[in-house]
Amino acid sequence: CYRRCEPTSVFVRWWGTSRETKTLNLRFFEKRNAERFNEGFVKHLQKVGESLTLALLVFLPACVTSHYDRTENFTFSWKIGDFEQAAKEAENLAESGPKRDRMLYRMEEGATKRLRRDHQGSVRAFQEVSAHYDKWFGVHLRSKTKFSEELISSIGTPEWKPYKSRVYERVMLRLYQALNFMELGKQGRARAEIFKTRQAVQDAKELWNAELTASRELMSKKGIDLEKGFNRAEANQLKKETDRLKAMIPSDLGDYVNPAAIYLEALYFLHGGTQRDDYEKAFFSLRQLYALYPENPWIREDYEQARKGTSSEEDLTYVFFETGRAPVRREKRFDLPLIFLSETSRLPYAGLALPTLVTNDNFLETLEVRGQNESSWSRTVPLADMDGIVAKEFAKDYPIEMTKAITGSLAKGGLQYLATDAVRSEKEPARAVTGVAVGAFSQSITRADWRSWSTLPKQIQFCKIKTPASRELTLRGVRTNLVKKVSLGPEKTKLLWIRSISAHTPLILVNSFSMDPQSP
Repeated sequence: CYRRCEPTSVFVRWWGTSRETKTLNLRFFEKRNAERFNEGFVKHLQKVGESLTLALLVFLPACVTSHYDRTENFTFSWKIGDFEQAAKEAENLAESGPKRDRMLYRMEEGATKRLRRDHQGSVRAFQEVSAHYDKWFGVHLRSKTKFSEELISSIGTPEWKPYKSRVYERVMLRLYQALNFMELGKQGRARAEIFKTRQAVQDAKELWNAELTASRELMSKKGIDLEKGFNRAEANQLKKETDRLKAMIPSDLGDYVNPAAIYLEALYFLHGGTQRDDYEKAFFSLRQLYALYPENPWIREDYEQARKGTSSEEDLTYVFFETGRAPVRREKRFDLPLIFLSETSRLPYAGLALPTLVTNDNFLETLEVRGQNESSWSRTVPLADMDGIVAKEFAKDYPIEMTKAITGSLAKGGLQYLATDAVRSEKEPARAVTGVAVGAFSQSITRADWRSWSTLPKQIQFCKIKTPASRELTLRGVRTNLVKKVSLGPEKTKLLWIRSISAHTPLILVNSFSMDPQSP
């Protein structure tokens, strides 16, 4: 090897010297060769470093904590029923968390403060959410997506985009805000929130059609056929996932329909209306609800009353019961480790990270409501299945989610190609190091969006009873020792709103107010 490093004349002179001189010269040659090797290796590293710089700039934000990590303390406090601490955590996140997620944190804050009966604080939090709506969507909730947002989410993760909510969340926001205003005696502002519910649903339908059309056009430009892809053998997992989602959806549930919001709207106009056409509004809502639950006697009674345009002669109490926790979004990965498929591939990693729904099964199944005698005993029955409502919207948006995931995978693939192409003329170790590095970075940021409003219920149930003469009710979780006693006022029509987080946490009286018309 030394013959390649030094001229032949030097090598001959070295061979004819003494042993001591040979030793000194040998060390000199070793040092010289080592220096040259180091210089070459440094040059290799410099080239590799140049190719990795782009990857580092793109993928370094993956080291930032995720939404799941940031909300861990809040979620724990919420699940165990420590709502005071949960409200503090949510408020702190809304003040100091990433700006892109503050709309979501305000929703969590508003929902948590409701459970502490801090209705004024809940109103303020939800009003800030409304301000975010105006910022992102404008007056008619038409999304204004910036190119920079789509670019960042494509080469990174969807969680880097601002959170703009989902339709079922917007409906629940309006429902909660209406309940807040009713509790505070502000019926006019409650009426405005009820109208906003239907407007949000109508705008959402138009927005979804626009997004679906844009997704189809994007896939067409990329030459990707989602329907054809689902029929391939490797797409079996995707098909199983969509089948699982469809199994969660009630067969008669329409798009963006929340029966609890519809019923609250109907009761507001039926029992508290002050205008001539309020019975017509109640009838319109109850007709829709009656089509969903034709066998429910309480809905049928209200439907007939609205159709006749008359008020009930009896004192009534409606009990609404929110139980459990709504489905949460988690991640299901479809990885394609191309480095194992082709030695010449310049795309070390390609994969999809799609969201999936995980239901929470720790919940109180039903609530028993007892008065002083059996005529005022009842049990709540399901009204709004939030598992089904969330799954319905999730399945409807799934093609759009897939489009964004595929687009992101292609964008990351392009960046990987640029990085590996920069060292294609280098030796195998340099190419291997580059491939492993960019592949690992790409894999680390191939993530789904886990964000959602986590404090929503699993189900909303209800019952309707004649108000007992004692004006006292006992609420009991069926097959549990959870009991809550409630005193009723002299109002003709009363509404109670009860919350249960799990089968082991106490029953919480969130709202208790009159549905009677207010005096002018």
